[in-house]
Amino acid sequence: MKEFKVLNKETLQEGYAFLAEKEPQFKKILEEKNYQINPFNKKEGFEGLIGLIVEQQLSVASANAIFGRVKALVKPFKPKVFLQTDIEKFKEAGLSKQKIDYCCGIASLIENKELDLNGLAKKEDAEVIKELIKVRGIGEWTAQCYLMACLKRLDGWPASDLGLIVAIQRLKNLEARPDYLTIEKMSEPWSPYRTVAALILWSTYDKE
Repeated sequence: MKEFKVLNKETLQEGYAFLAEKEPQFKKILEEKNYQINPFNKKEGFEGLIGLIVEQQLSVASANAIFGRVKALVKPFKPKVFLQTDIEKFKEAGLSKQKIDYCCGIASLIENKELDLNGLAKKEDAEVIKELIKVRGIGEWTAQCYLMACLKRLDGWPASDLGLIVAIQRLKNLEARPDYLTIEKMSEPWSPYRTVAALILWSTYDKE
């Protein structure tokens, strides 16, 4: 089985050094923060993926509050238990009908052995994205965030993320918000540490 380099204390420092050299503004941000930037704390597998579905198009604070209530309903947090939970309870927890449908769909796929989240850890980044975006409710943003936050891969890049777009606009002093393709192009020199670049950029957006 192929071993993938993942985000940990060592690779985070490697990423900082690489990016500080590539992008003077990154160096400035890192120095301001004493090279202390919060990494991800998401679990791999079903819980992490459902957490990302909840986060779609919501602020971090709102998503955390809703997901906290959802987790209180599903104990242990397994697909089977999720499917046995009363849908009305999810609505009361603040989950939209559409997201309930997505989450139940994912839980059913896992239960029916049609989606193997454990198997994704053995796949290349591009394969992980390809597998995940086949699933209803999972687009490029959710798939890239799963790659970064749950599998801890080093070169994820959710180019449509609003926080990243705004942070890059400020970083580069752009008059207008850059589009998806521009953000993708801008990120190329930051590879193979784009996950670390995203963490640096998000750290400037989240403080607002």
